[in-house]
Amino acid sequence: MTVGRRRQAGFTLVEVMVGLLVGTVVSLALASAFLLGYRTISQEARQISADQAISSASLTLLRDLTSATTISTGTITAGSAPPLTVTYGVPVTTATYRIDARNNLIRTVGGTQRVAARGMAQVVIFPPGPACYYTITLTPSAVGAAVATLNASTRVGPQGCF
Repeated sequence: MTVGRRRQAGFTLVEVMVGLLVGTVVSLALASAFLLGYRTISQEARQISADQAISSASLTLLRDLTSATTISTGTITAGSAPPLTVTYGVPVTTATYRIDARNNLIRTVGGTQRVAARGMAQVVIFPPGPACYYTITLTPSAVGAAVATLNASTRVGPQGCF
């Protein structure tokens, strides 16, 4: 009589090890793709935030600067003093700009404060060069965001610009 060998069900140790190796490789590839996507989305979100901050700040600042009769020049950052001051119009209107601790560019006119732009680290207004042009440098607070440089000319004032 021959003794039959009984067949066992299940996986061998080698099959389990190969399965674990394949599963690990697939998991690492998925994790790598996820991290790449996350970094890309985060970078784009920071860029959009910086673009919005520059756009908001430039609209407000340029409107005030092009109508200004007097402009204080200098640099404002969070907590810096004194704020930048722009005077324009009849009757005379004075607008002051400062950056608060939350990186908001705050515009104050007649005692009323309004957030002109969110996410600004620094605003620099250089004194006028030839033909009454001011140079404005806007630095967003977003990591890796590009600095924007604008030129503004005053239309009115004692200098006789435009």
